[in-house]
Amino acid sequence: MEVKKRSTPILPWMRSPVDVNQFEACALNLVPCLDPRLEVALDKMGFSSLFPVQVAVWQETIGPGAFERDLCINSPTGSGKTLAYALPIVQKLSTRSVKCLRALVVLPTRDLAMQVKEVFAAIAPAVGLSVGLAVGQSSIADEISELIKRPKLEAGICYDPEDVTCELQSSVDILVATPGRLMDHINSTKGFTLEHLCYLVVDETDRLLREAYQSWLPTVLQFTQSNEESLFPLANSFLSSTFGSLKTIRRCGVERGFKGKPHPRLVKMVLSATLTQDPSKLAQLNLHHPLLMTTGKRRYQLPEKLESYKLICESNLRPLYLVALLQELGEEKCIKIKEYSGLQHQSRRRR
Repeated sequence: MEVKKRSTPILPWMRSPVDVNQFEACALNLVPCLDPRLEVALDKMGFSSLFPVQVAVWQETIGPGAFERDLCINSPTGSGKTLAYALPIVQKLSTRSVKCLRALVVLPTRDLAMQVKEVFAAIAPAVGLSVGLAVGQSSIADEISELIKRPKLEAGICYDPEDVTCELQSSVDILVATPGRLMDHINSTKGFTLEHLCYLVVDETDRLLREAYQSWLPTVLQFTQSNEESLFPLANSFLSSTFGSLKTIRRCGVERGFKGKPHPRLVKMVLSATLTQDPSKLAQLNLHHPLLMTTGKRRYQLPEKLESYKLICESNLRPLYLVALLQELGEEKCIKIKEYSGLQHQSRRRR
């Protein structure tokens, strides 16, 4: 008697995904609503068009009905997922005048986080936004000095650090972090707050959900929800008694930390080359009306315009040819095949 393997139940919203393959690459000058400053920044980086996954995400995040749903992007490594979420987030934050932490991107490893930070840093300054990095590469004191802006102190006056904590402000609009270092700042860094957070990106979702990482996800969700609950205690009490767990769906229209000013809920974007279909794991993300976007292809995908070459030579001459090639490339970034993560600059992946 054959024992059938139990298949993981597929959630209803995963049964009708948006097929990214239906979208075509779009020239930068034809991308609707793209800020001219971002177009210039992308052009300087060598981009002439957006990949299909970037076009698909752009259409769901910019314009009427923007970010009405949380996005789950299941796309292979090498398809351009990083810019797919970085570009719309930077575009949406470009009109903000008050500097505070509004976008948080979490990745499982330091190397991945540093590569994602490079993508944000290449486009965010064009619209006046600052990007921070918290991965443990430097001491926590150095990171704090980069992330938190302290008040200007007047000469001749003694200050107690405990008395000025309320005046501490974020120096960055966007933070790219690993879970461990993020928790360090949440637990111990004065002035570090998530009360203004608008966008939460969970990249490499499967890896981040596989391990607890000091319970970073429930902690982040708790801090972003607690401010909402403090603003609407009666409403949340009613929702709790009437609808149970539905009260966790963020529907309030008041921005956290700025009384009376309208702002949408915390938007979540989760990305993975192998997005889990396990309801118990996805439930941890507390997604709002999620939309699945997928290519339906294998985990790794070579860009269509990628060109490859080979050089036939004697085995003893291979090191010499390799050295000559590296010298010819100069400072241009090279890809180590076994460490290739799909976050290499899009313009270089076209070659």
